[in-house]
Amino acid sequence: TLRPAEVGVLASLGYDKVKVVRRPVVAILATGDELLEPGEDYGAGKIFNSNSFSVAAGVLRYGGVPKLLGIARDNLDSMNAKLQEGLAADMLITSAGVSKGDYDMVKDVLSQHGKIDFWSVRMRPAKPLAFGVLDAPAGRKVPHLGLPGNPVSAMVAFEQFGRAAIHKMMGKTVLAKPTIEAVLDEPIHNNDGRRVYARAIITRQNGTYHVKLTGDQGSNLLTSMARANGLAICPEDVPKMDAGELVQVQMLDWPEDVF
Repeated sequence: TLRPAEVGVLASLGYDKVKVVRRPVVAILATGDELLEPGEDYGAGKIFNSNSFSVAAGVLRYGGVPKLLGIARDNLDSMNAKLQEGLAADMLITSAGVSKGDYDMVKDVLSQHGKIDFWSVRMRPAKPLAFGVLDAPAGRKVPHLGLPGNPVSAMVAFEQFGRAAIHKMMGKTVLAKPTIEAVLDEPIHNNDGRRVYARAIITRQNGTYHVKLTGDQGSNLLTSMARANGLAICPEDVPKMDAGELVQVQMLDWPEDVF
């Protein structure tokens, strides 16, 4: 992104046009019969679609242009119609339909339109995660990122994979999300050998960063993500990190150009 001072420098040198990388258009699609859009009347067995809007905010933050496609219902016609809309974008992000036990229809429809490279990642939250490339008109290839349906899982997965994909499409070369080192004030448990991204509150005390978890780490608790300003990382080969240990933390709220 060109900052005001950089635009001023270009103008002062007499440039009236410069080559830039276009911001990628990212189509965002939620799936499921149980979903309602915010503002609709609530009913038994229904939940409001939050993933589309949290992901859209993330896309905008990291330089992309979000394009909301709404909700695809659990039938072939709805899924195919929404997918065709998504293929007009530079990238498609879906949420739900990638977990074991989900409707095979979602996976089948996506597989019919391209190649899905994987359906699972060794991390918590967000183990069910898909990535592949879909075939679009005129020979175009559209990358597809399939996020889990649980709201926290979707946001954590987007931070790890969606952000990097958008930055790659924008021509950036440093794709890993930067981290800081901090002291754990309470333990992180890792019972299943996955890389844990624990929602946490990071504070500075006497010149040292400290980490305290936001409470229950259930992947359905979106408030735990809303309270967090960082993700504390427990490696997949470490069964437990104790209070007092140093931990790597991804800051969620800091501008990344300060690292």
